Amino acid sequence: MVSCNLLTVDEEASDYPTTFPAIEFSELDKMNQEYQAANDGHICSTLNKYGFTGYSEIFFENGESPCANRDVVRVEINQTDSLIAAAKAALLKNSIYTGVNDTSKLMITELLPISGCTICEGPGLNNVPIELKITFAEQTIDSNKVIGTDITVVTDAEGVSRIWGNWYSDFESPDFVNFGYEEVQSGMVGWQIDMRRFTGEEAIYTVQENDISGKPERVYLPIENESEQQLEIRTCWAIPVSYSGNSAFNGWIAYVDIEEGFLVDMRAR
Repeated sequence: MVSCNLLTVDEEASDYPTTFPAIEFSELDKMNQEYQAANDGHICSTLNKYGFTGYSEIFFENGESPCANRDVVRVEINQTDSLIAAAKAALLKNSIYTGVNDTSKLMITELLPISGCTICEGPGLNNVPIELKITFAEQTIDSNKVIGTDITVVTDAEGVSRIWGNWYSDFESPDFVNFGYEEVQSGMVGWQIDMRRFTGEEAIYTVQENDISGKPERVYLPIENESEQQLEIRTCWAIPVSYSGNSAFNGWIAYVDIEEGFLVDMRAR
């Protein structure tokens, strides 16, 4: 994807980054059954391969979600506050899987009623809100975002039916910065980016000095290390990179590890 010289540093072994190994399926299946039982079988979504409520298809049969054939609770809902409270309570109750230990930190970014029928045949056929989809913002720690950790909860008149996404209750972050953002930004000039992944163009884009400006954010980036079969949480500089090519492409965010100095990921803006 990106051709660049990696920054390196000699460092003694540490607990950084925090890693979560993929769980062997038989153990994960047992955990998932315990999770379902603890929620009276009403939650149809499942755990992922790391044992979190993050989205996964590992328990899909024939490519179909366990939620696809569930019995829908066909009761009209009109008490939004009580459903929000139920969603927060479920995230806290299932904190071992959701990573949520303090519901006061849950900030709502979207409330979306989901409609369906309570009278599904005959002249009184209707279409009313029977579920509420609630999206909570990404986790923040000391004002630093944990990327990709927004949580979606779907509730109905009987409680929470789905949880997608999770936070991380405990992970290690470096005590100091080995690579400051100015040093990282300077080292990014001249990077060569294969555009096929981003725009489909058979072209290589070379990052120019004026493509990199402004102060980056310090963030936490959970990312899968497929070769090690584990999830790692990296502390990174999130560095905006502009694109001045011919297409309307908006550029990238480069995530560079602040302790080890390498490019962890590069994503389109």
